[in-house]
Amino acid sequence: MKTICIIGGGFSGTITAIHLLQKSSVVTVKLINHTYPLVKGVAYSTLRREHLLNVPAGKMSAFAADPAHFTNWVMAKPEYSEFHSPSIAHAFLPRMIYGKYLDELSALHLKNERLEIIPSKAVDVKFSNGKYTVNTESHTTESDFLVLATGNFQPAPPKLQNPSALSSINYFSNPWTNDFIERLQPDESVLLIGSGLTMVDYVLSMTAAGFKGKIYSVSPRGYLPEGHSEQVAAYPDFLGELRGKSLQLVFSSIIAHVQKAMEQNIPWQAVIDSVRPHAKTVWMGFSRKDKQQFISHVRHIWGVARHRLPVDAHKKIRELMQAGQLEVIGGRLQALAGMNDSLEASIKLRKVQDVRTIKVSKIVNCTGPQINFNELNEPLVKSLLRQDLIAADELKMGIRALPSGNALNSKAEPVPRLYAVGSLLRGLMWETTAVPDLRVNAENVAAQIIGSID
Repeated sequence: MKTICIIGGGFSGTITAIHLLQKSSVVTVKLINHTYPLVKGVAYSTLRREHLLNVPAGKMSAFAADPAHFTNWVMAKPEYSEFHSPSIAHAFLPRMIYGKYLDELSALHLKNERLEIIPSKAVDVKFSNGKYTVNTESHTTESDFLVLATGNFQPAPPKLQNPSALSSINYFSNPWTNDFIERLQPDESVLLIGSGLTMVDYVLSMTAAGFKGKIYSVSPRGYLPEGHSEQVAAYPDFLGELRGKSLQLVFSSIIAHVQKAMEQNIPWQAVIDSVRPHAKTVWMGFSRKDKQQFISHVRHIWGVARHRLPVDAHKKIRELMQAGQLEVIGGRLQALAGMNDSLEASIKLRKVQDVRTIKVSKIVNCTGPQINFNELNEPLVKSLLRQDLIAADELKMGIRALPSGNALNSKAEPVPRLYAVGSLLRGLMWETTAVPDLRVNAENVAAQIIGSID
């Protein structure tokens, strides 16, 4: 009997555990989970109905081999009859419903005497004599294999001229808690740093709660996510034009197909959707220079087109902008002044030398997770880096690893029986944060481990 320790009980870690337990009778699993509910993580723990899935329900099955698993589950639930429709696969359901699905999934598959769930935070790992010793805040456990499924870390603090201002009680560093919403007054002015999906979640939650004040959003380019098309359409696969090509050729090809689609009255979103399943293949075919150029010049454009909003959410955001309640500013937050009920934010505007100053009552960091492992202030990460059990990847977007998920050290050598799943592999695979990618990643890592045992 071999023991596998999984650090992280969100979607990736829990689905990995399920596959391990289902597909092998000679393993025991120790699942270390901290902070967020098991399997749901931060993404699907929301109880707010206005928070919708950004991926159609038909693509949200927890199991790649059973693509209708989630939609069949919804259709079998009388309490969700409002969503019972022949077109449910194309619907964007509330994330809280998906959370209920994951709850039921874990209750069904994790009742296993070979599983131990450890509700504590992992802070240190050591590898000696072929064994991993994981220390949490309350436990010490040994295992033959270690899987890192730590998910997303809190956003990096903004780089300010006066970083001490971030100690203000009205600056919220973690966007994934209810602290801000609970303290929000209905007529304040608020600054959200970032203009992506997290910002959208906040705006929708604030306005649903009756917030009437001014909302500012600031990001370097001032881009907002686009919306999904109201028209359900498909576009032919053209991976053959993209595989092994340079960034310039890939970008040109996609633009040409977008133009072709629109000439045929096919929404441009269908072209992006046809590329999306192959993004990992295309990314891994790029040279290091191409990847760096993508990050510098194309990433934000791709993000706008790729990480789209459900139609209703997109309309709501546009309505708030037209009404003047929401204003998106292209620029960088440079400095903060004031510490109590009023904060003065200085923003260096994009492409000009002007600095704009706005007064707000509260600021929330919605910039997205910190991904540079060399800069993370996490005891577990520091422990792993110090012992060269992991190394930040060359793009500073995750950790070095093989496509199998096997972690690499700073010398690009495979670390024995240490695997990573999920967002830690962002630099290697690029697309590693959505359920269609995570479920495959988790199953593959489980298969790698089982194969090495058998």
